[in-house]
Amino acid sequence: MLRVFLVLTLLYVCVRPLYAQLNYTALDQVSAVNTPFLPGLNLGVYPGFSDQQLALLAGGSAAQNIAGAGAKSLRPSLPESFLEQYGYDARIDAFEYYNQIQLKNHTLIVGFPSEAHRDSTSYCSNGDLSNLFKNLYSPIWDDGANGTQVNDTNYYALYLYKTVLLYKPYIKFWEIWNEPGFDYTGLKGWSPPGTPGNWWDNDPDPCDYKLKAPIQHYIRILRISWEIIKTLDSEAQVAVSGTGYLSFLDAILRNTDNPNGGQVTPEYPHKGGAYFDCMGFHSYPHFDGALRTWNNDTQSWIYDRHSDAAVRGLMRTRNQMQEILDQYGFDGVLYPEKNWIITECNIPRKQLGDYIGSDLAQRNFTMKTWVEGARRNFKTIQLYKIAEEQPYAQADYEFEVMGSYQPLQTAFGLNQPINQQGEAHATTTALLFGSTYNEVKTAALNLPESADGAAFVHPNGKTVYVLWAKSHTDQSEAAAANFSFPAGILGDSMVIRTWDFMHNPQETVVASSQILNLTSTPIFISARDFSLNAAIGCAPFALQMQAPNNPAVLFWQWELLGPDTLSAPGQSVALNLEVPGLYQVYLKGFDSNLNEVYTTSDWLTIQTKPTAFFDIVINGPIVQTINLSSLNTESQL
Repeated sequence: MLRVFLVLTLLYVCVRPLYAQLNYTALDQVSAVNTPFLPGLNLGVYPGFSDQQLALLAGGSAAQNIAGAGAKSLRPSLPESFLEQYGYDARIDAFEYYNQIQLKNHTLIVGFPSEAHRDSTSYCSNGDLSNLFKNLYSPIWDDGANGTQVNDTNYYALYLYKTVLLYKPYIKFWEIWNEPGFDYTGLKGWSPPGTPGNWWDNDPDPCDYKLKAPIQHYIRILRISWEIIKTLDSEAQVAVSGTGYLSFLDAILRNTDNPNGGQVTPEYPHKGGAYFDCMGFHSYPHFDGALRTWNNDTQSWIYDRHSDAAVRGLMRTRNQMQEILDQYGFDGVLYPEKNWIITECNIPRKQLGDYIGSDLAQRNFTMKTWVEGARRNFKTIQLYKIAEEQPYAQADYEFEVMGSYQPLQTAFGLNQPINQQGEAHATTTALLFGSTYNEVKTAALNLPESADGAAFVHPNGKTVYVLWAKSHTDQSEAAAANFSFPAGILGDSMVIRTWDFMHNPQETVVASSQILNLTSTPIFISARDFSLNAAIGCAPFALQMQAPNNPAVLFWQWELLGPDTLSAPGQSVALNLEVPGLYQVYLKGFDSNLNEVYTTSDWLTIQTKPTAFFDIVINGPIVQTINLSSLNTESQL
């Protein structure tokens, strides 16, 4: 604890002059999120695995030859109950490790007091205590009276102040509580206006939902969060997510933090929308109504259970929430629009009840969600979650079969069996991360009605196209569409990579005029801007690379990043690769003033050289060869 005290004291002394009274809210401005789209994974807790090991499984590491599951960001949690017990710096080493393996700009869940700091008041007729902090209505700031600029008797303010000071280099989105609107009745959050106990006409009864406290207390939490987080890190995002119901969001937006009924007064001047700049939600299309509609004529459900409908469900939820935000002025005209994130998202890979469920549907949903999230300007989408909870055969609950990996086993170390979803997510991230959706190039494809897709442009100018046939049949991913690129979009040839490229790095090179037979699973297409003698080879491999002719380039530089790191100058280069693995090849061109005028990248796979392993059994005229390799087949001569 001495270390924590010294760290916090030094931080306070060094940055205290910056802590002026905050003079704006989300009614005035919303901070931009200047990061590429962040594909993420919910971190979770798995006995026998450290946070660092889980991070490697989530994001992978080229240096350690771990492909990972496509995460570039994580959604961990640092509740006060944990930090008070183990120390506020208890996870600094883990977050620093995330940073080292390029996992950044995380979404952090905050809240959840220790028992010593929990509100001991019961706002429920059944005697249940509040789940929030005590002393929420004590002043937030005291200008250093107790060694910190916040009022130490406001326990939530003190907890958040100390947490933000230590972890702000790693966090972009501060998620204020997880699922604050969880309805224990399973009924009132859904109930329409006019029905008994609904949350449109009435504030949620504390007895009925997760916080066990008046909704005004949650808005007080938001107000404290806004003041502290924005004071310490003006570029951070204060996020509300997992509200569950449109009516709960409406309750936040129509109330202030005034404990006397949420009314506007000089002391409580703003309603809840003033105290967050990022709107998030959880999306599970298999049960949120996105995949079925009610037919009054037949008095039955009409189902639409396939990956494209599930992705449309994400946008439906966002649009419904935006309609509520618009009603309170968060439309970009009266007040700034909110940024958007999804903090939990998935469908099961096993058919349970009347839900969608298959490996194929889940992997397609994952890839299309990545594409749609980037296209619709979501800032991050966090898949739920790293690993499954039960073996496939034993799973009888959909959340048990939503992992990128199968149930983790310590005996496997970091060589855990990965599901198709994890492979597909890793490939999509590897080929698209850091790029920007390009509406003009997408429109230029002139896609047929039966197909969908998007064009993404990387900072180096390289364009990657993602294409698929639209699925449209209930409980089926069967779909087909034919497509050929319009002339002039690609060069003479194109490189096609499939959903499992990062774990099975094969590719196909064909003429750019070839007709593509699309299925419901997205494929990735790009032009190859330089030539290789082979894109796949066995170690040791003699690689030959040739840059294109470009009159603006005087000097060429090649770099290979992967299990080994190599570099070489020249338009035509030969290198010997000894270490197997997946390499990213970068080519840069410089003019006579050493200005970088050309840059591109592509992939190269070096495999381990196979070793023959067989046995021979001679029985008279019959010679039997027994293959002892991984295929374990037999043949007779």
